[in-house]
Amino acid sequence: MQRRSTSIDNKRRRFQAIDVLRAIIDEPSDDDDGDEGSETEDEVIQDIYSADEDTVSDAATDLSLATGAGPSTQNIGETEGQAEDSDTEPEGENAIDLLQVLKVPVNLAGKNKYKWSASVPLRTRIPQRNKVTGQPGNKGEARDISSGILAWSLFFTDGLLNDIVTHTNAEIVVQRRRYANDRQPDSDDDDDDAEEEVCPSFIRNVDIVKLKTLLGLYYLAGVLNMNGVTTYELFDKDCGVAYFRATMPQKRFTFLTNCIRFDDKGTRQGKRERDRLAPIRELFDKIVNTSQQSYTPSEYCTVDEQLLAFRGRCSFKMYIPSKPDKYGIKIMMMCDSKNYYMCNAEVYTGKGSTTAGVSATEYYSVQMTTPIHGTNRNCTFDNWFTSINTARKLYDDHAVTMVGTMKKNKAEIPPSFVELRGREKNSAMFAFSGVLTLLSYCPPKPKKKIVMLLSTMHRRGDTTETVRLPDMVQFYNETKCGVDTFDQLCHRYSVSRRTRRWPLTVFYAFSMLLVSIL
Repeated sequence: MQRRSTSIDNKRRRFQAIDVLRAIIDEPSDDDDGDEGSETEDEVIQDIYSADEDTVSDAATDLSLATGAGPSTQNIGETEGQAEDSDTEPEGENAIDLLQVLKVPVNLAGKNKYKWSASVPLRTRIPQRNKVTGQPGNKGEARDISSGILAWSLFFTDGLLNDIVTHTNAEIVVQRRRYANDRQPDSDDDDDDAEEEVCPSFIRNVDIVKLKTLLGLYYLAGVLNMNGVTTYELFDKDCGVAYFRATMPQKRFTFLTNCIRFDDKGTRQGKRERDRLAPIRELFDKIVNTSQQSYTPSEYCTVDEQLLAFRGRCSFKMYIPSKPDKYGIKIMMMCDSKNYYMCNAEVYTGKGSTTAGVSATEYYSVQMTTPIHGTNRNCTFDNWFTSINTARKLYDDHAVTMVGTMKKNKAEIPPSFVELRGREKNSAMFAFSGVLTLLSYCPPKPKKKIVMLLSTMHRRGDTTETVRLPDMVQFYNETKCGVDTFDQLCHRYSVSRRTRRWPLTVFYAFSMLLVSIL
């Protein structure tokens, strides 16, 4: 039985490797407050939503099988029976009643006297969501990309690789002096070139070709789902992978991994006083900028957080119990809701990393949506980002609409909207304030609970009771998983290797995200 299970795992691994290699090499790219993480919502269960494309649904199924812990298939407003078989009409106890739109008082107020109205405001202008600017798809040099390797080269340019080579060779010179060398001539000369000529081959300098070779081995380990395998096992003659041994010795692989650097150590200390991300800031910004210059996102985007697993020493390491990895480096990220392309990212470096007088939630909500400012696109948030001030600022100052869940303890929410006693299941209550639409929704689940949503995209509530879900909830379910799915893709194609250096962890993450993008 154990032998049969091992055979199945090996076959699955080979099929995954073939699929990923085709995606990377053969096929052309498509045209394509505080230190705490987001609150885990009992009523909001993350899933992979397959909009109208069967291929997206199939990919989601593969991801959940590959990771072994994919998100639930349940959305807001779905019962367990409906989530298990969404292709059939629910019957009996699993049948969902039609939506009940409850009446609310004409005038409402939150705990802080924030005013709401039960009537929809009159508007004479065309809604901004109907005037999206910018054609989605590849732009600039990305329009001429015809293969995966060309797309990769668009991000890892020769200039960027040369910078890594320069900084890595500087570290190699330092590390080389720690190795005893019987061939070293008796000389007081500190000439590095002369020293390299007589040193063992595995501690010699690198060039672009050798650096690409090292990166290629990282990718190969990720394609084979062997990123968790030790270096010794990768290069083992009996159980290892022949490609690794044929490419470079194990000592060389280990030495280069220890020496790879991304900045000038001589100027790092001064930069670190101003920027905690100094050891990898230059590389980080270049890749994010290239991502923005190469693609125009669709009309719907998602902002959320990604946690890079890391347990070494780092001044801004986070603990988020709701995440699978729990400890690591948090990255705020905006992705396209339709194809999960990363449009913007920023590492959260702890308190003091935001503008004075601005909350972390508002700062990152505005910062992450910068690529779509002025385009009238919509962005979906979870409850860590969503607030009244953020929604108004994005709409009034940056021409971006938003939809997001809200924490029920917000002072602007009317008390009756979060009252659970006497509330009917599958019922909705709406309130309006200018461009804001507030929804209180009680899903048809065995245990009653309230879900709060805020939107500047939806201009009116559901006025009929011929549907089973409010339109706002349906839209949120369809667009909420952009970053979560991107994160799963990164885990599936992970090239990360065990390290105690956080800059290398971030570098591994960007190598993964490029595979996910491509």
